[in-house]
Amino acid sequence: MRRDLAHISEQMLIERLVIGDPAAKELLYDRYAGALYGIVLQLVPVKERADEVIVKVFFWAFHHIAAFQTSGHRTLFAWLLRKTREFAIKEALPETALTGKELMKQEEGVLQQFYMILPADQQQVFRLSYFKGLSITTIARLLALPEEQINDILKDAMKSFRQFLKETWN
Repeated sequence: MRRDLAHISEQMLIERLVIGDPAAKELLYDRYAGALYGIVLQLVPVKERADEVIVKVFFWAFHHIAAFQTSGHRTLFAWLLRKTREFAIKEALPETALTGKELMKQEEGVLQQFYMILPADQQQVFRLSYFKGLSITTIARLLALPEEQINDILKDAMKSFRQFLKETWN
């Protein structure tokens, strides 16, 4: 990564990505890949498949960065996180399974079924994170809990989700 880009604002990064600046692409990856990869691994524990998801996310982001401005997301990370979850869930579910909004449209959808079996504290955090797309920091502020505790709750929910998927489709 070039030193002159290391501290640029998110808005400047977006502007440089829109014009296709290769250094800006590298910076975007350096800033967010680690955190996003951690999310992917929670849903797709097979390293090779998780690697493919991250590649898809950044390929998509590089080609759709102009859509960020009208996406309604306040931060680039939230925008990337939403797409990362979509790609990861699609990878975690079989080809014939419904994904994303289709799951939530059905009252007995897979995510709804899973959500209902979670303990109350995990339900709340899972709902705010996966259904509302809020960041860990925002959830922590809303619930007046430390971010570490929110991370732990979400981690437990994701372990349960992986187990639920195994039991449901294997």
